[in-house]
This record gives sequence, C-alpha cells and structure tokens, in this order.
Amino acid sequence: MIKINCIAFLCLLTLAACSADKTSFTQEQEIQVTSEVNQAFLGLVEASKTLDHARYFSYFDTEKYTALNEDGTVLHSFAVFQEIYMPQVAYVERYNDLQFDNVKIDVIDKNTAVLVNEYTAEVVLTNGDIVKAAGAGTQVWSKRTGEWKLVNVSSSAKPLNIK
Repeated sequence: MIKINCIAFLCLLTLAACSADKTSFTQEQEIQVTSEVNQAFLGLVEASKTLDHARYFSYFDTEKYTALNEDGTVLHSFAVFQEIYMPQVAYVERYNDLQFDNVKIDVIDKNTAVLVNEYTAEVVLTNGDIVKAAGAGTQVWSKRTGEWKLVNVSSSAKPLNIK
C-alpha cells in the first residue's frame, strides 16, 4: 500500500511540475519562439535557394543532428549527412522554384519547436535537365546552443501531377 501511495504521489508531483511549467510559458513567449524559429527557417530556405552551403550548414546542430530520410534510412551523424549532401548538390545549377507551403510551428518549450511543412521544387541540373520534386518535412529546432538549430529532420516525397 505504501508503494502504491508513493507511486501515486510521484505521478502527482510530475503532473504538477508539467502543469506549472506550461503555465509559466506565456503566450507572448510562445509567439516569440514561433517568430524566431520562423526566421531561422526562412534563413535556411534562402540559403538553400542561393546554394549557399556554408550558410545552409550553419542552421544545423552538428553535435545532435539525426534524420529520417524519405527512403526509410536513418542518419545519426551530421558528418554523414554532409557526405551524402555535397556530391548530390554539386549537380544542381540553380532552383527555378522552391516553395514551402502549409508551414506550421508547434512550440514545445522555450528551447524546442517542431516545424512541419510541404514543399515543391524545380531544380536545373548542371547538364541542363530539369527535376521536379514535392513532399513534406518535419524539423525539430532546438535553442540548446543559444541559437535555433536543426537537431532532427524527417522527410517524405509525394507524387507529382505532371502533365
């Protein structure tokens, strides 16, 4: 009986702590976090569009980065991500179009937010071919280092309606 009471008491303390933490996070703080994450995301998008790889990489937490790729593989290292990314992007001449729609940012706490979006892209390759892509992504942003950085990215592809 004492063991059950202790467990119940610990559960109540945990719930109270969660509740207190949530109520101490004001709507203004949530708006501020949303704005900051959105600005970081827009910087990431701009770096992508302009093929500014150094700036693009600056938005990632290189120590904590993980990813779930659209092909179902998982990356547990930013270095591995870079090794895969750089040879592929070397074939990109420019983006004709890169749009992110249906963007939603959910604030978890003052240092963590989840951004979900859909995207469409039209890329011109160095050989002149044009490639179109569409899909969706989930990004986990963290302010663990004092700046908003990507700690996790998950992506999926969707079929294009090409006529």
